Amino acid sequence: MSAHPSPGPSQAQPASTRKFALGLQQGAAEEKYRTKTKTLRKKIREIEAENDKVYAKTLQAKRNIQRLRIERA
Repeated sequence: MSAHPSPGPSQAQPASTRKFALGLQQGAAEEKYRTKTKTLRKKIREIEAENDKVYAKTLQAKRNIQRLRIERA
């Protein structure tokens, strides 16, 4: 046997405490992930709405240009 004992479960925290701490950390990480996901989805919806507005303006401008070209000819 060695002069230095190997680190094992007896020297670390009890298994039940480790599982609980791991569960809390995992739960906090999941909550952080959900919050971040929710925020990103909101930003995506806002950007898509803005893109739709810009697309509509661009389409209207193209129609006006086409109409003016026809009138000029």
